[in-house]
This record gives sequence, C-alpha cells and structure tokens, in this order.
Amino acid sequence: MKIVYLTDIHDGLHGLKKILQSTEADLYLFSGDIIYKAFFSYDRIIEFCGVQEEIYYLLNESKDDLKPFDFTTKAIRFPEKYSQAILEKSHKYRDLYKIAAKTMKDKYEIIEMLIQRYAKSPVYCLPGNYDLDLQYTALYQREIHRKSFEEGNLKFSGYGGAPIWTSGIPEKLTVVFHEYTKQGKNYSEPEDFFREELPDVCVIHNPAYGYFDKIPGMGHVGSQGIRRYLDDESPALVVSGHVHEDQGVLKKRNTVFVNPSNFGAVDSVYGYQEGGYFAEIFLENRQVVQTNLCQLKEETIHRLIEVDCSGKELQLIAQNPNSNVSSEDFIRGK
Repeated sequence: MKIVYLTDIHDGLHGLKKILQSTEADLYLFSGDIIYKAFFSYDRIIEFCGVQEEIYYLLNESKDDLKPFDFTTKAIRFPEKYSQAILEKSHKYRDLYKIAAKTMKDKYEIIEMLIQRYAKSPVYCLPGNYDLDLQYTALYQREIHRKSFEEGNLKFSGYGGAPIWTSGIPEKLTVVFHEYTKQGKNYSEPEDFFREELPDVCVIHNPAYGYFDKIPGMGHVGSQGIRRYLDDESPALVVSGHVHEDQGVLKKRNTVFVNPSNFGAVDSVYGYQEGGYFAEIFLENRQVVQTNLCQLKEETIHRLIEVDCSGKELQLIAQNPNSNVSSEDFIRGK
C-alpha cells in the first residue's frame, strides 16, 4: 500500500490540486490545519482577531469560563445587563463570526470539489486547530476525528485538533482536544480512543509527547496521553503534524513515526515557512517498509529523501543533492 500524506495544508489549495493530479497512491491522508485564514480580506482577519481577543481578555478578567460566542449571545439577549461598549462589541463579533464560518465552509466545499474531480483513490481528513469541526462541512464523509476505517487490510484511526486556542478561528465550531490534568491526574480522550480501537495506523494532528513535538524555545508540547498509549502499544505507523519545525521520520520498536512538516506556506514567529512538504509511505504485511520526503516547489514535485524503514534501524536510500533538508536532520535514530 502506498499512502500520500499531507499535513498543515493551510489554504494551499493550488498545491493540493497539483498533488492530486500528479501523484498516484492507494490512499491520501490529510491530518489537520486544512484551512489557514477565516477571511479572504486581511483587514477582516485583523478586525475579527482583535474583537475575539478583546472578549477573551474580558472573560479572563472576570474569571468567566464562557466562550466569546456564548458570552456575546448572552449580552445580546440581555442588553440591560451590559454596557453599550460591550453590546457594540458583541454585535460586531457575532457579525464577523458568521462571515468567518461561511467563508471557511466555502473553502471546504472547494476542497471537496478538488478531491472529487482529481483524486483517483480514497481521501480521509482530520481537523486541526485552524479548522472547523469537519462534520459540519462538505468534507463530512471523509472526516475521521474519533473514527476508524479499514483500507488494504489495515485499520486507521484518527484524532484531530490540538490543545491550544487559535486566534481568528470561530472557536465554537472547532474540535476540542480533550486532554487535561486535574488534581495531579492526566485525563486523555485520545489515549482512551486509541486504546479502544487499537489501530494499525494512528492519524493525529497534535503529536505524541516526545515524537516530533519540539517547538524552539518551548520544548516538547505533545500529548501525554497518546504517548502513554504508544509506550504500551506498537502500531505500524503514526503520522502527525502541527509542529512544522520538528519534521522527520523515526522508528521506535516496530512503529514508524512521520511528520513531513507543513504543506501550505505560512508566516510564523520563526519566520516564513515555504512548505510544500509531504510524505510517500509504503506498507507491506502491516509494516512500513519505506518513507520518502517530497516537496512541491514551483509546480514540480521533488523527492528529497528516501528512507528504508524495513529493518530495526532506518537507512538512507537516496538523497537529492539539491535538497534543503539534510538526511541527518530528517532521519532520527538511525
């Protein structure tokens, strides 16, 4: 089985179309952050982020655990209890919220049209922290958050989202990453989900703790619960995303971990990240035998690094001399 795996597409729809047109695979997996911006206008993006963050600040100051959508609904419903400034802010927020939700749903419709027209094999998707809950979009039939499916005698299970709040996204319509620590005990819905499903392939947006989850200046940010599951079980493959800066392929016991980094270009606090990255993953007899890091750049697909995953240790097969990613950085635990 050959899988073409993309993560953090971030509105890179032109590139996505090119991948679907130019590659062949038995299965396509997209694991989150399919969308990047909730508006086509930068002015609207700034306006919505500003109002949303102001309302979050008010809620934090008053120690109110409501979401901005619920708070503004309450303010509009009971105007006599709130100041004129809060009422104006609430109406503005709700108006922008509706536009954001519609714009994002329109983008998912475009993606579904691209898939239907150009994909020659099944496509499954996870929501990330920049996405709406995909069950409310045109991608609902492909959505695998807290779901499993079988393909090629392999069981795939997905868990989307990330434990962070993403400014500029309609927070009420996103997927909640249900993992938290209370009174010294960590509760993890993704851990419980994977223990129940016991898949051959784990598809996640937010990585497991210690596996491609290291952010410069912050350290490891991955899921403790998924890590506990992976310490006990050995699925054939774990694909993740979210952390663009920590790309690579790693083999731990019989499990191969892959994060090719972001497919869509993004501006971040770490600088411009051009993206275009995706992975080709080959499985035989329920084991990963090869992983290739590829990049779509200037309308051309380049295979950067080919890795043999069939043995106990990863081995470099080939490297493009023009690659901007070194095999030493990409292949972990050789």
